[in-house]
Amino acid sequence: MHEVINIKHTLKARELVACFDLNLKRLRTRGVDPDELEHNTLEMLSEYLEEAIENGMSVEELQPRATQLARFAFERGYSQHEVEALLTMRPNPNGKRPT
Repeated sequence: MHEVINIKHTLKARELVACFDLNLKRLRTRGVDPDELEHNTLEMLSEYLEEAIENGMSVEELQPRATQLARFAFERGYSQHEVEALLTMRPNPNGKRPT
């Protein structure tokens, strides 16, 4: 018996991870844009990881990125509580996020 892969969800998860990587790299190399709030961007990166999990990517695959996000936030002076909040999955009232 073969496992059926949901291509739509797999591609969405990969797209989210690619966006995460691109934006974290941008923050590391250039910093935030003048019209951008760093905290909001870190929240967005956290949401990318959450959505990737919801689209079938394993926690083990995303662990290195969560670690990178935490390390970046600590380097920028965020408190342990703030970093924990970034890494905590929040419940979605609809059961899943919009695609």
